[in-house]
Amino acid sequence: MPTFEISINIYIFLLILGGAALAGYARRSRQIAKKNRRIAELEREMIQAHAELLETQKDYCALESKVKDINSPVIAMKNSKNDDSPQKPIHRPENIRTDRATGTD
Repeated sequence: MPTFEISINIYIFLLILGGAALAGYARRSRQIAKKNRRIAELEREMIQAHAELLETQKDYCALESKVKDINSPVIAMKNSKNDDSPQKPIHRPENIRTDRATGTD
């Protein structure tokens, strides 16, 4: 059986091992830095969204307090006080049945 003699210098082996460890450490630290930047970006986005939500809530509360001060819960479409004419009822023909279910004859 043939034998192969492999001689490795221990110093070269340690140098290769150290270089591989440094390369792995550098790669992993770049990955962690990239993830941290992404996390910081998402946190800024969330803070901005929450600030917009709080601003909208503040506007809503201000509007609600204005409406609460009004005596009538109905907001008038027209501001004229002289428009007191009664509304006419809708004219319904006599031959239309209203007591049946929809889609049946």
